[in-house]
Amino acid sequence: MAAVTPAVLALDFDGVVCDGRAEYFEAALRAREVTWPGAHLPPHAARRFAALRPLVEGGWEMPLLLHAVAAGVAEAAVADRASWMRTARAMLAQTGCTPEALGRTLNDVRDEWFARNPAEWVAHHVMYEGVPNRIEAALDEGVHVVIVTTKAERFARALLVAHSARLAALTVVGREPARVIPKVGTLASLAQDHALKDGAGLWFVEDLLETLHSVRRAAGLGGARLFLADWGYNTVQDRVRVERAPDIALLSLSRFTASFSEWPTPRSALAGR
Repeated sequence: MAAVTPAVLALDFDGVVCDGRAEYFEAALRAREVTWPGAHLPPHAARRFAALRPLVEGGWEMPLLLHAVAAGVAEAAVADRASWMRTARAMLAQTGCTPEALGRTLNDVRDEWFARNPAEWVAHHVMYEGVPNRIEAALDEGVHVVIVTTKAERFARALLVAHSARLAALTVVGREPARVIPKVGTLASLAQDHALKDGAGLWFVEDLLETLHSVRRAAGLGGARLFLADWGYNTVQDRVRVERAPDIALLSLSRFTASFSEWPTPRSALAGR
C-alpha cells in the first residue's frame, strides 16, 4: 500500500511555491532594453508575456520571448514548446544573438536590480495562496521539506526570508555561481541521505513536465512519487499528457493545500510499483 505521508517533500520554487511572473517580465524588459535599445513595447506585452511564460524553460528565452511578443509574433509560432523553440532559433539567427549572451544579460540586470533595491525585487513576487501554510503544516507533521530549484539560492532564500522565519529555515538547493545543479542529482542525494530505497518516501512537486520525465527515467528514483503542479508554468497540453501518464500525478492547488491523504496517487503506485 502506498504511503500517504512523505518522508521528504521536495518542492520546485518558481511555479510551485512562488509566482514570479511580474519579476520575469521586468527582468526580461531590462535585458531586452540592453540587447535592443529603444525597441518598441506594445501596451499588451506584459499580459501576453505572462500567458506565454509556460513555454519558457531557460532564462535566456525570456528577453527573446518578450522581443517576439513586441514584434507581434503569430499564435502559431508560440502554440506550444516545440513551435516556440523553432521561432526562438529563427530569431537568434536573425538577430545574431546567442543564448549565452542573452542569459548573461538577464543575470546581470537581475543582479544589479537585486543589489540596488532588494525590497522592490522581492515585491515583484507573490507566494501562491495556501502554499506557505501547507509547507508549515508539513513541517509540523515531521516531513522534511526541501526547496529544489534552478533559481540562485540567494534569490529563493530572500523570498523565503521575506515571508516567514519558518520558511527562511528551509533547506534550499539552488543554482550556484556559474553552475546549475541538476534536479535529478539533488533528488538522488536526498534519497540517499534519508535512506529512501529506490526513492520510496520521496515526493517531488514540479511544474515542468520534462523535469519530471527526467526524474522518472533516473536510476534509483523509481519509487519516488512525482506530481505536476497544475497551477504553475505549464501548458494545457502538458496537463493532458500527465492525466494519461501512469507514473506522474496531476496535482491541483486545492489538493496540494489539503492533507497528504487527499493527494492523487499515480496509477503505477496503485498497481504496487
